[in-house]
Amino acid sequence: MAARKVLTRAESQAQTRQSLIDAAERLFLAEGYHTTSIAAIAAEAGRTIGAVYSNFDNKESLCIEVIRRRVNAELTKLTTSFIAAPDDLDARLAVLPTWWSRVSGDTAMITLVAEFTITALRDTQHRATSVETFHRMIDSGRTLLIDYLPEEVSADDPLLESAVRTVLATGLGLAVARTAEVMTAEESSELLSTTIRLWFGRITGADTHLPAD
Repeated sequence: MAARKVLTRAESQAQTRQSLIDAAERLFLAEGYHTTSIAAIAAEAGRTIGAVYSNFDNKESLCIEVIRRRVNAELTKLTTSFIAAPDDLDARLAVLPTWWSRVSGDTAMITLVAEFTITALRDTQHRATSVETFHRMIDSGRTLLIDYLPEEVSADDPLLESAVRTVLATGLGLAVARTAEVMTAEESSELLSTTIRLWFGRITGADTHLPAD
């Protein structure tokens, strides 16, 4: 029988951190942010409360990590779809409906993001940290958008920053609206695609190629 590998301190800490994030995600999605306690997360992960605080400052920072990991995973999937699509805006926008339908249909995650955002806004002690984290998420979205811009769009265009913020804010609002069953997946996807087309049209000064009624 092969000897069991002895983990280094860094490997053990990374494993503990990962198990805590996994446990927190399961509980946050199932029970909600407010209902879930640090003690419950520790028990779900099979760790001690001390282990939680050795890796995270508080429940807020743990929730931020859960959201950040999911955002990065979805951006990676979208990037993969963009790479596989032909090199033009219409073809890349064509991959959005399938991707967006899955993302905006993840009711538990959208609810968690909305719940956490409202909580952070009401808590002045943690607001700055939360805002900084969401700015980093916006930066990730900006990087993705710039990497796959049509050739006629300059990454230095001052309108690009407004476009990025508008598209991301619109996406969040549409996701919440779908979760609240205010609109369908199809309506949500169409509005997001239209917003992107309008901004590219404004930046390039070209026809936005909006679908006919």
